[in-house]
This record gives sequence, structure tokens and C-alpha cells, in this order.
Amino acid sequence: MPSFVRRALDADLDRLAEIERAADGLFADVFQGADWGAPPSGRSRAGDSGFLLVVSESDGGEPVGFAHVLQHGDTAHLEQLSVLPDHSRRGHGRALVEAAAREATSRGALRITLRTYADIPWNAPFYAALGFEERPAPDDEFHRSLVVAEEHAGLSLHGPRVHMERDLPAGMQMDADAFEALVIDELDRLPDDMVDGLDNVVFVVEDEPEDGADLFGIYDGLALTERGQYGLGELPDRIVVYRRAHLAACETEDELRDEIHTTLVHEIAHFYGIDDEQLHEMGWA
Repeated sequence: MPSFVRRALDADLDRLAEIERAADGLFADVFQGADWGAPPSGRSRAGDSGFLLVVSESDGGEPVGFAHVLQHGDTAHLEQLSVLPDHSRRGHGRALVEAAAREATSRGALRITLRTYADIPWNAPFYAALGFEERPAPDDEFHRSLVVAEEHAGLSLHGPRVHMERDLPAGMQMDADAFEALVIDELDRLPDDMVDGLDNVVFVVEDEPEDGADLFGIYDGLALTERGQYGLGELPDRIVVYRRAHLAACETEDELRDEIHTTLVHEIAHFYGIDDEQLHEMGWA
């Protein structure tokens, strides 16, 4: 099942408490009916410093899960990760965590932290599989306040809690003009048989999608195989390459070039109506 991760929109906020309440229900059997009260509203979460991501199973669809990340200096803290039980075990939690890590990196964070139950399979063991490690909690006001909030909610009564961290790549810094020049250079390096058939297509560089979706690029248009009566006067289709996602994922220019190459190839393939398997057969990927 595909995971479509994007920043939470205003229309999503009223859905978040419902998702969290349903996800918390999984603890009822484990903790013999523990009740932590009503979860905070999505609108109160949106008022905190940091960001909210939602995941859906279709592009722009109704959220089935969310991640709430708080920003504290060069640290991002995963305050909440919830997925509807009926939609669990489909990779949505993993997709949210990875998207949160990339977003945090793009905002300058050097690590992402969380607090969770040590012995619940979908808590500490799940995060360990995603690269988080148990570490001593930083002795600062922010992290001390998290422990106090947990004690006030009675979370520690149900089992040991642990602090976990995952270091984030430093990412790269490159202004828009330099990045665009790199995209043009990589476009010039593509095989002639890949680019010669492009018709009424323009290449565009943008910082990020307007809705905050977790994308490296997108083909915004009608595939060649679907054009039918497509003719003169049509506005150009667009292949958009997003700068911040590429920089957050790379630490060297060679890595950045490879990522840009991959994005260009895949989006051009969408123009031709080609899927990933065909890409490999044609030697394009």
C-alpha cells in the first residue's frame, strides 16, 4: 500500500485527535484498560513550534496517520506518531518517520529524538529498526519538561520509558541558482534517446511542493501515451525538481548529482508512460 506524506493542512487538523485516540486504543489490552484521557486537538498541536505531517493512501487523500515534531535548537523531537489501527502494518509509520527526518534535516536539525516504551514491540523495537538508539536524555529544560509531562500523565506506571535518538545527516547548502545550474548540467548529460522525444515539456526548479509533500520531483502533465488529440496551443507540461529535498538527502556534490539524475530519469519516464521495470529494461535506471 503506497504512503503519501505531506504537511498537515488546516482541513486535516480536526482528524488528528481521532487518529491518536484510535491508535492509543492498542495500549488498552497491553496495559489493562489504561486511559490517558482525551488527546490534544490537531489545532493545538499546530500551534506548537515545529511541524505536522500526515500520511494518506492516495494523493491528497484523507489522513490515516500523522507525526508531530517539535523543534528545539538543533534537535527535532518526535512528540507523537499515530496511525489508525486498521491501516497499520502497511509502512505508513516508517514513511512518516523518514519524512520527518528529512524535514527536520532541511530545517537544520542534527538529530531527532523521542521518548517511548522500552518493551512494546511497536515502540522502542520499531524505532530501533529505523536507526534510533537508546541514549541518556539530555539534561536541559526542554527534555526535562518531557519527563515531567510523562510523569503527570502516568505513563511510567505502565512500563519503563526510554529516550532514543537518531543522528541526522548535515545535508548540503546550495543556493537556488547553483542548484538550477547543476540540474541543467545533469539534464545535458542524459542520453539523447531519452530527451529527444520530449515534446512541449519544460523543466522547473522549485524549493518544495506547495503542500509540503515529501517529493524529490514530479511530472505535472499528460503522459505521451495518454495525449490522444493533444495538439497545438497546449500549455507545456512540467517536470519539477525540488531543491530542499535533494539537499537534505545529500552530503556531497557527487551524491547530489546522482539524486538529481535519478529524479530527472524517473520524471521523464512518466512523460513516456514508462514504469520502473521498463526503466531498468531500457538501461535508464
